Amino acid sequence: MKKHTFLVLLFLSLLAGALNVDAGRHGRRYKTLPATEGDLVGRVMKCLQNQDTIGYFNLFPPFDSLWQMVMHNPDHSPEAVAQLNELKEHPRTLVEFDPYYNPAIMDRFSYVLKKGADSGINWPTVVLARYELEKQPAGRSMVGYEKVAPERFIGYVFLRDLGARTTFCVTLSEIQKFKGTFVGGQVNNIMEAATIEEYNRRVEYEHNYFVRVSLAEADSAMANAKADSLHADSVKRGFLKEARADSVMGTDSLGKKKISLLSGAMADDDTLKIRREVVERKYYEGKFDDEIPVEMLVRYMKDPQNGSKMYWDALYKFGDQKSYIKLEVTKTGDKWEFDDDPPVGSMELILKNKVFTGSWVNNESQAGYDVVLKESAVPPRKLEKMEKILEEGLSGRTDEADVQSEKTESGKNQKSKKKSATRKPKNRSDDE
Repeated sequence: MKKHTFLVLLFLSLLAGALNVDAGRHGRRYKTLPATEGDLVGRVMKCLQNQDTIGYFNLFPPFDSLWQMVMHNPDHSPEAVAQLNELKEHPRTLVEFDPYYNPAIMDRFSYVLKKGADSGINWPTVVLARYELEKQPAGRSMVGYEKVAPERFIGYVFLRDLGARTTFCVTLSEIQKFKGTFVGGQVNNIMEAATIEEYNRRVEYEHNYFVRVSLAEADSAMANAKADSLHADSVKRGFLKEARADSVMGTDSLGKKKISLLSGAMADDDTLKIRREVVERKYYEGKFDDEIPVEMLVRYMKDPQNGSKMYWDALYKFGDQKSYIKLEVTKTGDKWEFDDDPPVGSMELILKNKVFTGSWVNNESQAGYDVVLKESAVPPRKLEKMEKILEEGLSGRTDEADVQSEKTESGKNQKSKKKSATRKPKNRSDDE
């Protein structure tokens, strides 16, 4: 009798332990999930920044939780019941959202990490700049899923690499609201881009590049093949099909070879800039904190193949600097951002009625200046000089001695700076 009692107790103990383990697994996956779609975007970006595959895995809903929501959904309306029956007949739809059963989710995460690193991004130094989301449309295969996840989003997330002074765009899909929290957030692709338009342009360029490479490989294979022409033509079609599928879906079936090719493809950014046509030049003069003279040239450019897309570069110097400094320019709506080279500081300005207003801020000390720059006429000789500096890469750097001394002396304390500054604007005739 005692023996049977002991076995029963042992069985119940083991059963309770198993239930606790299972409950703990799912409880941990949902205990700290984000309450908004924005919080989820931030969590996904943290996983990329820390290259945290486990944390990313745990953002996704397990299949059994989704299935339970289908089987015990609180909406008992005839329409909902009919839609949920569709899901019961096609449970594969739910499996696609669990990385345990759909390894492609984690494969794309690893692909984005690797592709970003090969493109020059330093993951530990990136920060979330902004994101743009929209409602994700439900396809025919998703009938009934809105009863499980009533809100689903897709969109673009922009990351700023502070060390390299570059902006990258990551595409996300399947950001889902589930049981009052947000789950998922599948990363799909990454490109060095500051706007959605630039991202799409680079995706198209990458697609065309891989098609060209595949064609070249196919031609080489046909030249070396001793089989008949019909067999050689089928080989070529196979290359093309693989390249188009990889480029459109953002997958990596070509493996490491594709990623290394991407590094070479995206390294031609300088070539793209050379082909850009300068369509307008605007010269500005003004002051930092109403006392330090500043002059700046901004060039407006377009791609001859896509005249509707604009680009910018700029050059400036202030105070007693001897060298002009090249600026990286990003424009979002009415907001202009000018970054030093290297990124000692940046200006965030608004252009209104031909006047830039805003501030210059040191990226480390956060000391800054108020900025006012007005569009002015520029002497032809000065314009020619500044144009030559931009075209031939003759600009100085913000870590040079004369630039550093100017910014260090002026930026220690904004209040005391205004009282003690004695600089005078440089004689303009020197440049003219």
